[in-house]
Amino acid sequence: MKVAVVGGGVSGLAAAHELLLAASGGGDGVRVTLYEQEESLGGHARTVAVDDGTGRVHLDLGFMCFNQVTYLHMMEQLEGLGVEMERSDMSFSVSTQLKGGSRGCEWGNGNGIPGLLAQKTNILKPSFWRMVREIIKFKNDALTYLEDHEHNPDLDHNETLGQFIQSHGYSPSFQEAYLIPVCTGMWSCSPQDVLSLSAFFVLSFCRNNDLLQLFRHTQLPTVKPRSQSYVNKVKGELESMGCLIKTSCRVKSVSSLDGAGYRVLENDGSEETFDSVILGVHAPNALKLLGAEATHQELRILGACQYVQRDIYLHCDQNLMPQNPSAWSAWNFLGTTSRGFSVTYWLNQIF
Repeated sequence: MKVAVVGGGVSGLAAAHELLLAASGGGDGVRVTLYEQEESLGGHARTVAVDDGTGRVHLDLGFMCFNQVTYLHMMEQLEGLGVEMERSDMSFSVSTQLKGGSRGCEWGNGNGIPGLLAQKTNILKPSFWRMVREIIKFKNDALTYLEDHEHNPDLDHNETLGQFIQSHGYSPSFQEAYLIPVCTGMWSCSPQDVLSLSAFFVLSFCRNNDLLQLFRHTQLPTVKPRSQSYVNKVKGELESMGCLIKTSCRVKSVSSLDGAGYRVLENDGSEETFDSVILGVHAPNALKLLGAEATHQELRILGACQYVQRDIYLHCDQNLMPQNPSAWSAWNFLGTTSRGFSVTYWLNQIF
């Protein structure tokens, strides 16, 4: 059996690896061709080397961490490959800006009480202490909501985060200086879109990634030698099992041959026929590859997935960090929830 896997990110790598492992374990013979449009494999797993003055340091700019609830298969694969893991710091800070550019509310949970009270004027602000109380309340409300909805399929799972916030009476300061910055940091979505997200999705994510607490910041597993080491191990195993890896190879379309397999057409006009094709690409790209052959179900499901493009800069600019170093955390939101914002990942802390 000939199988094409389109996309050399984590999904495509895992699919090709599992196929070949199953075949080597006594299953039918499988020949796998892996297509990747970029020069190297890995997709979201992007490791760069920089000189910090004492030598070369490897840093991850995309994939940084995962959880042990929704990444079970990946955990198993990493352990099977012998990839070493460690705990990473996932603390969070918020520095809102006023119209004139001065800092509004600033706090962080990466340094305990000193981080929470990094901005001394917050001590005398009732709105700040209400936000703190509501963050603690948010955990209880979220866990109750999830328990109810996971055990009662008749409840509305389409409620938005904005509707959840309104029905539970959360204050503007909770939204502006906590919830919206956290969500924009997680999904790189605009502040305006946050409250339109599914409440069930957001609350499930926060629970699964241990984000529902204020003073105990999250520590999630990460690949110790950085993500590129994992990609290199998978690549080595694929090649040893006979997988043909084609990088810098853009697939133009995937079409059915009326029961005789599938044709994979490359941008340069080359084509090959396969018995099966696995698409390990983003949903909009999958629909583009399928073209007019996409079924109603594929259009409905894949068309519902939305993506946002963001620019990423590797920098050492302290102006993009909280003014008070006591608030510095792994993830640092700087800006406003009504205008522009940035999120700086303090890689020194994460890795």
